[in-house]
Order: sequence, then C-alpha cells, then structure tokens
Amino acid sequence: MNGQQEVIFSQYMFNHQSINPAYSGSKEYTNFTLLHRSQWLNFEGAPQSQAFTFNHKMTSKKIGFGLSGVNDKIGPMTSARVALDLAYHLAFKKAFLSVGIKIGVVNYDFDQSIIRTTTIGDNSFVFDDEGTFKSNIGFGLYYHRPRWYAGISIPWFIENESFNIQRHYFGIIGGLLNISQDLKLKPSILIKHTSGAPFGYDFSTIMLFKDNFWIGPQLRSTFTSVLPRSKFGGGFGIIAGIHLNKTLSLGYSFNTSSLGKYINVNHASHEIMMRFDLIPAVKNILRSPRIF
Repeated sequence: MNGQQEVIFSQYMFNHQSINPAYSGSKEYTNFTLLHRSQWLNFEGAPQSQAFTFNHKMTSKKIGFGLSGVNDKIGPMTSARVALDLAYHLAFKKAFLSVGIKIGVVNYDFDQSIIRTTTIGDNSFVFDDEGTFKSNIGFGLYYHRPRWYAGISIPWFIENESFNIQRHYFGIIGGLLNISQDLKLKPSILIKHTSGAPFGYDFSTIMLFKDNFWIGPQLRSTFTSVLPRSKFGGGFGIIAGIHLNKTLSLGYSFNTSSLGKYINVNHASHEIMMRFDLIPAVKNILRSPRIF
C-alpha cells in the first residue's frame, strides 16, 4: 500500500521553518505562526494536522534561532515533533545565505483500539517505539534577497523502521513581482521527494492587493502526471488571507482532492493560518516583504 507520510500544508509559503531550519532569523523581526489543517473532510480517519513556528534574529544579525512543532494524526497513528532551529546567516550585499540545523525529538503513537485485525493480537500492529521520544536532526540551506528566495532541506535525517517513516527532501523557490502600484504577484513552488515515490510539487500564485489582502490558485501534483490524478493524488485549491494590522495576519486555504477517478470536492481540505509579526517601531523599511 502507498500512503501519505509527511505533513502537507497548503500555506507552505508561511511555514518555511517547519521544513527548513535555515529560515530562522531570516527576517528583521520576530515571527510566530500557527497552522491547522483538516484534510479530506468527511473521510473517516482523515489527517488532522497542527504546526507552530517561532523565530527571532539575534542582535548580531548573523544568528537566528527558533522553535517549531508539528502534531499530525492519520487514522490510528499520531506523530508529534518539537525542535530547536538554529541558523547562521552570511551576508552578500543585499543577499543572505543561511545554514540551519534542526535538533529535536519525535514521538509516534498507535491507537490499536480502533484497529480490528483478523488475527487477535497481530504482531504487524505492534510497534517497539510506540509512545517513546526519539531524538532526530535536520539540515537546511536558505538563500534570500529582498524580492525572492530559494531553499533546500532535509527536516529529519533519522528514519524510523518500526513505523516505516522515511527521510524526506524538500526544495522551495518563490518571489515577489510588481505588477502595478497596488498589485503584486507572488509565485512559489515547493518540491517534495522521498524514496519510492515520484517527485511531487505544490505550485501557487498569490495576488497581493495593496499589501493587505492576498488570494490565488494552487495546484498539487507530481512531475510524473503534471496534473492531479487518482494514482498519485493531488488536487486544486485556492489560498486567501489578510493583514489585519502591522502585527496580525490571517490566512485560509481550500483544496480539492483526487481520491477517485475525478477531483473530489466532497472530501476537500480546509486550512487556517494565524501569523504574528513583531516588527520593531524603529524599522521604517523592511529588508524583505511580510508576505514571505
């Protein structure tokens, strides 16, 4: 059987740090982000995922640090991860190259009470590492300029054979284009890969109006099929959000899923995002836009 392993967030452009520790401290201000995702609504055992990130740049402007965590439940399996993210930022005129490490613990739990096996006490559903905390480490590179960014990362190096958890690889690139005085375009793509699966991607194009409100389409698929298909999953979606003030931003995404022969809107996914940007009052010009 093939199935989803790593947590998927449609608003990945606001959640870099979860998959790439080198993002920590890449902004001139402190940032705190919360995400909740309900995937495949009305589908029994569907994923429910939450994530949080916090990051801050030290006064030296070379060291960034933060905390990140993810809680993910899929059917009987629950995984929880908490990590300390550290990054060192090298300056090149208006560009920065960041090197980051993620140091944390991972916990996997399996609820056997909701599994009914043909053989009572089937050892296939008994896991040695169940309920224990295992240390893990990740790595990332992040390059950013005032108007675009790119990064590669491996959030967790150590695999878990008991739960068959594999190492995942991520690449991300995006930018901000001025269309007019009131309209900006923010395209981005997240590339995902793990052993035994085709390269997947999330492609989004967000339109930003007057630096306050954004909306745009999203496509999730694989490079093998290009467009979403039931064999490889994926779907279409839309992302929207608003800066309520200089500190607080809210976001929402709606995604369809290709669980069957056609795109299935009855098992759509919903995601909400809340972001706090603690911008110092002395900063008149931000080195990079808040939309990243």
